Amino acid sequence: MTERPQAAQGARAFPPRWIARIVGGLSARLYWRTFFLIALLVSVSVAAWYQSFRTLQRDPLATHAAHDIASTIDLARLSLADASPARREALFAHLAERHEAYVFLRHPTDVATPIGDDEFMRTLRRAAQRSESIPLDFAASVNGARGIWIGFNIGKTPYWLRFDPERFSDTGSEGWLIGSLLATVVALLGAAVIAGLVNRPLRDLARAIAGVRAGDFSYQLDENAGTEEIRAVNRGFNRMARSLHALEQDRALMLAGISHDIRTPLARLRLEAELSVPDPCARRDIVSDIEQADAIISKFMEYASRAIPARESVDLADLVAKVISDYAKVPDLRITFLGEPEGRVLGDPLELHRVLVNLLENARRYGSTPGGGGADVDISLARRGSEVVLAVRDHGLGVPAEQLPLLTRPFFRGERARPADRGSGLGLAIVEKSLDRMGGRLVVSNAKDGGLLLRLWLMRDPLDALPPPQL
Repeated sequence: MTERPQAAQGARAFPPRWIARIVGGLSARLYWRTFFLIALLVSVSVAAWYQSFRTLQRDPLATHAAHDIASTIDLARLSLADASPARREALFAHLAERHEAYVFLRHPTDVATPIGDDEFMRTLRRAAQRSESIPLDFAASVNGARGIWIGFNIGKTPYWLRFDPERFSDTGSEGWLIGSLLATVVALLGAAVIAGLVNRPLRDLARAIAGVRAGDFSYQLDENAGTEEIRAVNRGFNRMARSLHALEQDRALMLAGISHDIRTPLARLRLEAELSVPDPCARRDIVSDIEQADAIISKFMEYASRAIPARESVDLADLVAKVISDYAKVPDLRITFLGEPEGRVLGDPLELHRVLVNLLENARRYGSTPGGGGADVDISLARRGSEVVLAVRDHGLGVPAEQLPLLTRPFFRGERARPADRGSGLGLAIVEKSLDRMGGRLVVSNAKDGGLLLRLWLMRDPLDALPPPQL
């Protein structure tokens, strides 16, 4: 394989990654994308306008300067043609005072520097030559004195006519350049305001959609603000939110009615079975089936719940210890707690209790060791920056990798990887949904040395990071 050249190995990526990430993040947002597009359009337009102005201004300015030069040369010729040598000094002073033009005798020993070859000076030179029938010599300095020097003859006597560079320089373009920059700054500020006005209704709509997604249907958009298109979108969203709210209420009422209507005959069936079935084994099996049906209904109602749990500070380590103590008398489940002594998170204590129970029941049902004898479960607790990680790991057979993403799907059970059971397949789905409502997340994987590993990531209580008060 050909080795990479050393220079290429040491070369740094351009632009740097952090700049690329910032630019990519900004360009992904509508506000900044709109602002950048408007700013680019304004900048290109101002630059084109400024360049066009300079191009259109250059020829008239050069022509005017050429006429000024020709007039000054003609005035010098007329004044000096018949003047005596003594009178010429006074005429030179008069030209310098009234016309800011300085006339000097031209000597063969004068050292002249050629004038610049920019576009303006080329245009000025051509216009001056057209105005004068006799060729003129241009210089940027003579004997070290800078200026616009023009060599001409009066009769057979050569002269230098000197002007200050500022007199014929392209000074007007500097003012226009400053004006263009100010106009660009004002336009960019206007672009920021316009982008904000365009982005604000979309930001409000995104906030309202997030509220509806979380189950809050009370957020209503202003139906009288903005343009007609925005008002139409707001009216449509409000009608949709009201319809979803009514549908959610009907769904909750229907589920509550189904739960009540099914559990009532189940209770009667259990009572009749306990009173009328003489065979103890058959009676026990019937009661077990009825209890399982009632548990499935409870799980289904728990999964279908849309209630938003309250978030408060919860001592997760203490909650785990209480749940473990409740399972102390369960013979087929052995729990080992390896957590830290403290771990306060933001969540709902009741919801977190249900989550832990679901995880332990899942491990109890599916996480039995290959040799039998119940399930061994390890629970660990650790802090990870602004989050707390609760890990629940069994020592069972684990789950095939292709089935791991499906474990949190409602009613899915990995029967190929685990023994058949009579559960509903809602345990992990309820856990994931409860954590999502509390701002947490569930990560499912197989442990390196066997068994299923479930990690719960919860937001850490900010007050938990503060040092204890000084007494």
